[in-house]
Amino acid sequence: MQILNSLIPIFSVIGLGMILRKCGFLTSESTDAFNRFAYFFALPVFLFYKLGSAPPVTGLANQFMGTLMAATLFTIAFGWLVTRCMDLPPGSRGALIQSCFRGNLAFMALPLILFATYHLPEKHRTEIESAVLIGLPPVVILYNVASVAVLAIYNNRKTKKGLWIDVSWKMVTNPLLLACLAGLAMKSSGLAIPTAIFRTCEVLGASAFPLALLGIGSQLVVCRVKSQLASSMVSTAIKCVICPLFGYFVALNFGLSGPELQVVLILCAVPTAVSSFVLADQMNSDSELAASSVVICTACSLATLSGLLWLTG
Repeated sequence: MQILNSLIPIFSVIGLGMILRKCGFLTSESTDAFNRFAYFFALPVFLFYKLGSAPPVTGLANQFMGTLMAATLFTIAFGWLVTRCMDLPPGSRGALIQSCFRGNLAFMALPLILFATYHLPEKHRTEIESAVLIGLPPVVILYNVASVAVLAIYNNRKTKKGLWIDVSWKMVTNPLLLACLAGLAMKSSGLAIPTAIFRTCEVLGASAFPLALLGIGSQLVVCRVKSQLASSMVSTAIKCVICPLFGYFVALNFGLSGPELQVVLILCAVPTAVSSFVLADQMNSDSELAASSVVICTACSLATLSGLLWLTG
């Protein structure tokens, strides 16, 4: 029952986004507005007030971060080896490698973790939630740097010299990263968030995940799949199976077990982020393969995440 209670809300809202886009209720413009509001306002507010009011966390955040970063680096290397064995043009290789490791941490992993840990005592649940939020910023930075690197190496055209400057600027002004830093600063100061501001943050933060999930569903409808099905299945297998499998062994070495092990495996196993398609398109890579990988990986992750929750529950 925990599996259904955790996954059905996530995939139901994604499915609703697909239906609304299909029937014309959601458009490209409204989807973009949803995504921008969730990314620039709702989710940063959620991260700020959650971190600003979080209880002290021991080494659990470092264990989560270390496991996910190790699994990501291994997956990048494994994806590179696989592409060496495949007859793919350079642009497709970069897109496939990125699809193998760039998981949807913010908009799928976080709500899924909230649902999967809902049955735990409040203190335990809050400690896990805080550790996840503290451990994510370095991983987000790794995602951005690694994505640009692999797409630049296998670019169809010469990469512009200003690209790295542009990407670096986007990273240091990333609203999610800035929100985490602001929340940690508030936490370190020892000051409490004023009640009126806290409640305002709760209202805005509550909108982050439904809007983001509706946006994901709406974007999935317009992604092409058929022409890149085989390559997309390869990246999906690596992202949804190989990455969490390696993460499992790393997590055991860190001493993680029980709910903590389940949470870090969710972080490893969530499907490829929609942003991977956006970046591939911007960098003249194989955007069709990137889009196809997002669709296939998201669809297959319902089964793989169900198995993960069942095995670790």
